Amino acid sequence: MIFIYIGDYMDRFEPSKSKESNLIKSIRFPEELNNKVQEAVDKLNKGKKTKEYSFNGFVCSACEFALKHMEEN
Repeated sequence: MIFIYIGDYMDRFEPSKSKESNLIKSIRFPEELNNKVQEAVDKLNKGKKTKEYSFNGFVCSACEFALKHMEEN
């Protein structure tokens, strides 16, 4: 769980655990962003017996978080 300040308040960003996807999409990421997201996912999975978080789950969670805050503002 990550806490993020948005204006005058704080909200939490919690990456979703891996789950099966309903729709397959292909998007392009700048290499630097790709590496940063993968590093974040690797940190979330560090020390766990099985991989709980995925790149896809992280990106979907980040998009949901962004859309939620676009609707509020």
